[in-house]
Amino acid sequence: MSRLTINGKTINAPVGATLVDAALQGGVVLPQDCCTGQCGTCRVDVISGAVDAAGTAERNSVLACQARLQGDAEIHFDPVPLVMKTGGIVTSVRDLAGEIVEVVVEVTKPVPYLPGQYVKVEFAGFPARDYSPTLTLDGLREINQLIFHIRRIDDGIVSAALGSGIVPGSKVKVRGPFGHAFLRQGEGRIVLISTGTGFAPSWSIAVAARLGQPYRPLVMIASARDPRNLYMRPALDWLTKQGVNDIVLTASGANPLPPARHGRATDFLPTLSPADTVFACGSPEMIEEVKRRALTAGAAFYANPFLPSSGELPLGMKIKRFFTGAPKKTSPVHAQLDALAAQIGNSKS
Repeated sequence: MSRLTINGKTINAPVGATLVDAALQGGVVLPQDCCTGQCGTCRVDVISGAVDAAGTAERNSVLACQARLQGDAEIHFDPVPLVMKTGGIVTSVRDLAGEIVEVVVEVTKPVPYLPGQYVKVEFAGFPARDYSPTLTLDGLREINQLIFHIRRIDDGIVSAALGSGIVPGSKVKVRGPFGHAFLRQGEGRIVLISTGTGFAPSWSIAVAARLGQPYRPLVMIASARDPRNLYMRPALDWLTKQGVNDIVLTASGANPLPPARHGRATDFLPTLSPADTVFACGSPEMIEEVKRRALTAGAAFYANPFLPSSGELPLGMKIKRFFTGAPKKTSPVHAQLDALAAQIGNSKS
């Protein structure tokens, strides 16, 4: 046995156990979600001692679900809101631009998330998905609301149903929050870089930073492959009015309308320094590139990767797809099949 100190509390723990398991055996719950090393929720700082990082080391931090205790050690994690469950109702499904949709959910109990965290959302009759709560593009939300930016994909199990199978009045289950890439109090420049709807957590962090830590310089880089999906223009106008001058909007596909530029998000990443705090939200490829540059520069780095979704299509939705394929627009036939799908989904929940 060894001694493991977690946020000042010392417990006895078996050598060779993952930090998550070692903590649980001592009655301490570390923040966690996937336990496969992908989500980053369980990243902790190693203060001292013998820990096998299992290939997850970033500066002085490791993923607690993968790293193993090799002897006495001390670790620390930032306090986060406790994971909770609540229900809700979809109140709005609104097209923003291109394939991007804003979904507003009114929840029974407010979810106390930190800017940049994510929650698990289960629309009635559909598998759960991870989404980052954010704000409207003018920087607002009600305390009993969760606002999501979702890219609609024609063959997506969940996103293709936005506006058809998922409409105002649809029931929702929410669990969370999760995630390690959230805004902390600090000094120095904040650099936010995102692809696609990775802008959602970036936007949440940016607004909180300008309102709560206005003394910190802020760089915002927002991108999309298709320029039609550059839905964040009104939000960037809000940041400009708040005194943020280092803003880049870019598309890597066709040339976008000015002032947006052509190119990848990483093409516009500024030279980083140890005083910077960098948040990368979006595609794994972009995140790996930004991570490499940030860690090389000694900057603090946090990531919110958008990973491929999984999950079986519910029976009711399989029936609908069998007869009609993935819906692209609402019709009387689609409406009837949506009702059947929801009825079957509700009977199984």
